[in-house]
Amino acid sequence: MLSLRSRRRDDLTALDALRAATYPYPYPTGWYRIADADSIRPGEIRAITCLGKQFVLWRTRESGEIHLMDAACPHLGANLAGGRVEGDCIECPFHLWQFDGTGRAQRIPYSEQPPERVLTRPYELEDVHGQLFLFHRSEADPGAADQPPPYDVPRIAEVDEGSFVRRGQRNAGRVRMHIIEICENAVDTAHFQALHSQLHLPWTQVRVPGVEIVHRAKWVLDEDQPWMMHFDDDVSLRALGRTLPGGETHVRVSYHGPGSVLTFRFELPGWGELAMVKTFLPIGPLEQQIDFQWYAPRSVPRWLVWWVIGNWVSQFPQDIDIWENKSFQAQPKLCRDDGPVFAMRRWFEQFLPESDAERLPGA
Repeated sequence: MLSLRSRRRDDLTALDALRAATYPYPYPTGWYRIADADSIRPGEIRAITCLGKQFVLWRTRESGEIHLMDAACPHLGANLAGGRVEGDCIECPFHLWQFDGTGRAQRIPYSEQPPERVLTRPYELEDVHGQLFLFHRSEADPGAADQPPPYDVPRIAEVDEGSFVRRGQRNAGRVRMHIIEICENAVDTAHFQALHSQLHLPWTQVRVPGVEIVHRAKWVLDEDQPWMMHFDDDVSLRALGRTLPGGETHVRVSYHGPGSVLTFRFELPGWGELAMVKTFLPIGPLEQQIDFQWYAPRSVPRWLVWWVIGNWVSQFPQDIDIWENKSFQAQPKLCRDDGPVFAMRRWFEQFLPESDAERLPGA
């Protein structure tokens, strides 16, 4: 007899299968955050399943370089994540073949003539502000793998210049949602007052009674960079029907690619700006790993950074409750005052395989 927990797990699996069938291709082309570079110790091996693939991430003991490659050993298919790092090579646990970061076999214990060609595929990683990013292509065209990415991982100029410092990070865990939802979230401005009009204590779900958040939001495409779209929000606080002085903030959220990397710029009157990066990594068709990192000038008090970032993050769980239980509407029945959902879907097509892009429901 199945336990109640097992039944619930099976019910969720069946429900997610039905939900997943309503959505477009789950692994669109774009840059994806794989890991925090400092979290990988010399000699460490990490198995990573994402984007419909199995990878092995590892750091050499001698040079300290970090490598990402296909997890299956090209010899007879053992998972390299079960092996170990020997010097600057990763050793397969099955026959002890050793591969360097280029994917070439450097040593086979029972043969003096390892194949000279590349045997397993390595993936180039980009280190941006201490975060490791992989450019994933959804195209089926094998020749496309040799082409450079059409855009770079976004950098925060003030971090590169040294005027902004890292003030914190947060692993938000995994959410049962499709990645297109974060993009649809930007054009669905009507939901802000429905879900995000209540002020909470930072980082909590404890409501501040009598204080309302007012959003004036709009969505725009980037005319110069077609892989980008922006969401602008002028936020103020209101109590007893009056706008509270000093509670105004302008936020610009820039989407770089298909919702995999979002950069936030918070304009604080009298204080300057804060920056935040939010990343989505598809672990499966309906499972996203979500992470935050934020940066601020040294002159901005820590309490203010804590308040602003914490207030924004505290609004996130309301979205999660919806995302984890909704399906994708191929032909949504919109009213005149809904946002430009179809325009966003047409923009999103560029990140899908050509065979799927034309079939994006509602585009």
